[in-house]
Amino acid sequence: MRYIQRQSSFARGLHWIHTIACMSLFVTGIMLFVPAVASSVGVGAMQGARTIHRVMAVIFIAAPLLGVAVNPKGFIHFMKCMFYKWDANDWKFMGKFFPYLFLGPAKQHMPEQKELKSGQAFSDWIILALALLISVSGVFLWLSAAGVEISGVLALWMLVAHDVAFVLLGLLMIIHIYLGAGVFQPYRGSVRLMFGDGRVPESDALYHWGTWAREEFQKGDHISAD
Repeated sequence: MRYIQRQSSFARGLHWIHTIACMSLFVTGIMLFVPAVASSVGVGAMQGARTIHRVMAVIFIAAPLLGVAVNPKGFIHFMKCMFYKWDANDWKFMGKFFPYLFLGPAKQHMPEQKELKSGQAFSDWIILALALLISVSGVFLWLSAAGVEISGVLALWMLVAHDVAFVLLGLLMIIHIYLGAGVFQPYRGSVRLMFGDGRVPESDALYHWGTWAREEFQKGDHISAD
């Protein structure tokens, strides 16, 4: 069987770090966001949650910046994959995605996709915007808590923005886990791309990213076999 090396060890390591940060922020965020949870865990746990939340927030922001600094070519490549010009197949994929997801893959023939599916690119745009929003608003809230003078109106808007971004990112994270962890049958085995060896089997590559897979097999640079 032939494989394509889809994710590098550096990308996988960075993803591990960011995943731990995201999950920690989500759990501590629930403790800080939901009054019923806050009152049930006690003052000591809440103080610990605030400390963990701030430490993980630094990692959440610093990890991608480190990735850009260490591997700028990889970042440029990723941005090109995200912001490419869509063709007919990309629009067709978006139109069929929800029937494919909810009615079952057997009833939908999905069009071929490039290295980054149009649906994934679209979700990544939203995730990037929300990540920026939650990071910027979080910095303002941290400064305000540290005693830096910030207008009450701005602090209120930053709190609202932080909470809205938290809820939306939480929903997207659930969808991401559902697909990325392979709970949805056609994506079974996808978890190895970021939490395994980063390789995708030939059959899966052709099924999910047909255009990209054929280009990779033609070049032969990232191909291995068992």
